[in-house]
Amino acid sequence: MVLENPDEIMDLHRRMASRVVQENEMDLQMKLLEIINSLMPNANKQIQKAKILTVAELEGMSTDQASRLLKALEDMGYVKQVSPGYYKKN
Repeated sequence: MVLENPDEIMDLHRRMASRVVQENEMDLQMKLLEIINSLMPNANKQIQKAKILTVAELEGMSTDQASRLLKALEDMGYVKQVSPGYYKKN
């Protein structure tokens, strides 16, 4: 496949960049899920959101980023908020 049209090249570049962003987001979600698993090996236990965010920050994530990722994990059904500020694995 030879791309000669600049518009096709730019479209391919945008799609590839978007894919990289999506894969990076998935990697970060998996990293946060690993953090949660390490803090809460028993699925019946609950853990404070502040503790998850603190450990995520120690692992190099910003608090805002970790909060956003935690919300995404909740939306996907991997964790749930059992009471304000407390989460558990599903």
